[in-house]
Amino acid sequence: MFAVAWGTNHFVPLLLVYRSALGLTPLDLGVLFGVYAVGLLPGLLFGGPLSDRLGRSPVVIPAAMVALAGTAILSFGGSGGFAVLLVGRLVVGLGSGATFSAGTAWAQDLAHDAPAGTGARRAAVALSSGFGGGPLVTGILAQWLPWPMRLPYAVQALLLASSIASSAAASRGGPLPTRPRDVSPLQGAAHVVPSGFVREVAFVAPWVFVFPSISFAVLPGLVREQVGVLRVVFAGLVTGITLLSAVLVQPVLRPWRPRSAAAFGLAVGTVGLLVGAAAAAVARPVGVLLAAPLLGLGYGGCLIAGLRFVEANAAPGARGGLTGIFYALTYIGFASPLVIAAIGKRTGEVGGVLVCAGLAAATLAWTVLDDRVQRVSGRPSG
Repeated sequence: MFAVAWGTNHFVPLLLVYRSALGLTPLDLGVLFGVYAVGLLPGLLFGGPLSDRLGRSPVVIPAAMVALAGTAILSFGGSGGFAVLLVGRLVVGLGSGATFSAGTAWAQDLAHDAPAGTGARRAAVALSSGFGGGPLVTGILAQWLPWPMRLPYAVQALLLASSIASSAAASRGGPLPTRPRDVSPLQGAAHVVPSGFVREVAFVAPWVFVFPSISFAVLPGLVREQVGVLRVVFAGLVTGITLLSAVLVQPVLRPWRPRSAAAFGLAVGTVGLLVGAAAAAVARPVGVLLAAPLLGLGYGGCLIAGLRFVEANAAPGARGGLTGIFYALTYIGFASPLVIAAIGKRTGEVGGVLVCAGLAAATLAWTVLDDRVQRVSGRPSG
């Protein structure tokens, strides 16, 4: 999970390289960033339920190999252009989705004897570490070493290939499922949604990736002129700070109620969006660096809230399906840079960030109010 997550996000600091080398527009960059989520959704929705039926390893290992193939395609993007990058991101998404949903369920299965929340925390740390570490290393490689559009992919491919080999050698497939064989994965997923999932999780889930997507795919581009020749490593630094902040907050949030963790994430993330918008408005890179950890904490709070809900409410034989549904909702947030680019044509990209901040504040208000209503009515939420 760590190695695949590395490969999904180390593409981010390279966006500025591609923008310069291939003459891509902000809209092109938004499409490249968002098409990953298009490939991701089938993997999330089918991979988790399929692992409930077949076992975790028979899904995770092949899915990771698909993600590795996507990395290979992306390594030719510098010479192949926009179309090759588009296909590569799509393939990486397909493999990543199944790896994340089945892998998260696997981590929770393995932690069944540990304290509550341990499996969710381990999965969140693995993903967040990969999401954050990959861009940080890639930013350094692309800024100061040769072959900036090839070398980062080679490094990640070696990491992922070795991880696949070691996991395949050590694994026996994880717990076998109890789901009837005549139920398709997607139909199975539709029947594992517990009471309260829509009210408590669905509205918060997209913010899991709205916060970091804006942090590392929008804000660095708004101050790129002020950063100058260090723009690539700056983008990697912002991405690393954002996502590694999420790693650090996971042990703190693990014992929290899901609703409390969600409220924390939304509150801090909203502040981060406001700080980022102000930094972009006055063209201050240091302000973007200040916004990055706040947006990372927002991401971490919303992520652990959803995973804790899944861990507490899903039966083991349906855990993969519900995890896939949750992740599918989170990746709606990957469309936020594209939305901001579209809004930017009328109001400027800073205006788009402020619109997102307002929506995040509204979601926070709903979360807090609904939690209080449920408590007063005697039906305490998660």
